[in-house]
Amino acid sequence: MLSSYSDNQLVSLLKSDDSAAFNAIYDRYSKMLYLFIYSKLDAGEISKDVLQDLFISLWEKRHSLVLKESLKSYLYQAARHKIIDIYRKNATYRKYLQQLIEHFDAQPHSVEDTVDYKARSQELFEAINHLPEKMKEIFMLSRFENLSIEQISNHLGLSQQTVKNQITKALKILRASYAQTDVILLVISVIFTANR
Repeated sequence: MLSSYSDNQLVSLLKSDDSAAFNAIYDRYSKMLYLFIYSKLDAGEISKDVLQDLFISLWEKRHSLVLKESLKSYLYQAARHKIIDIYRKNATYRKYLQQLIEHFDAQPHSVEDTVDYKARSQELFEAINHLPEKMKEIFMLSRFENLSIEQISNHLGLSQQTVKNQITKALKILRASYAQTDVILLVISVIFTANR
């Protein structure tokens, strides 16, 4: 029974492609890592996604895994990095929303139009924020960073077809949840192209 093995023994087996050792590591650390991640993000689904990404990454990096400290420290450090990435993405999202609101404040619209645009923009960004994490990242890189399909593909290590599919799905979801999406997306595209 691998549950009695030390972390170092499990890591050694893991490097030899032992899936039972991987499962033993998961059983040993997944619950406490989930609680740690959840305490920082306070969102169940996102916390589960982060935990899943963490262990997928552990499996993918098993051959090149170098532990400077303990396995536990390595896993917690990896979890911290993923949490920071999410904070960074959310900060980027808020920055874009603020820029959009400031743009409408600076334009010579009537008060009613400005309030309406700001409200619709807020709704759109909320809809974007509720997209699945990878889809949201691809969509924001496309719309707000003005990256091409090829650039996004290279940046994220995904096929160009996957990137196209994710953008198409995102637009379908946004259109379904918000009828005025196309109008606002056009405005957003113009604003951020002009700001570059």
